[in-house]
Order: sequence, then structure tokens, then C-alpha cells
Amino acid sequence: MKAGDLVRFKPPYYINVVDGVYCTDARDPGWKDRLIGLLVKYESWEKMAEVFYEGKVYRIAARDVEKAGKRDFG
Repeated sequence: MKAGDLVRFKPPYYINVVDGVYCTDARDPGWKDRLIGLLVKYESWEKMAEVFYEGKVYRIAARDVEKAGKRDFG
């Protein structure tokens, strides 16, 4: 993933905030209710992605972010 890519990520209502870092809850439903956002920054060594969605930049663990593909727009 690189800056400018469209990515899908788990919805914010499943995200917990701890010290400014967003991570998913253990009870999350998976990728079923995914959202599409714009990747602003991704640090592979840090395993964190910054995703722009609805006017806000969310800092999300990379395990909860995937590059969007054809099935996301069909």
C-alpha cells in the first residue's frame, strides 16, 4: 500500500481509541461492513496506516486495512 491508494477498513464503530491509536474490538464482525477511504500514510515498520474518511484522518493498525479492489466498486 502507498499514499493515494483507495483502501477498505473496518468501520469506526468497531474501533476503540487508546492513546490516539484506533484498533478493532475483539467482537468485530470481520470485513462484511467495510468502508472505503483514502490512504494518507503507511509506515511498514510501524504497522500503522493513516486513512482519510469523511473529513477525518484515522490512525488504524495495518491489519485492519486492505487495498480496495474491483469487488468493492461493483
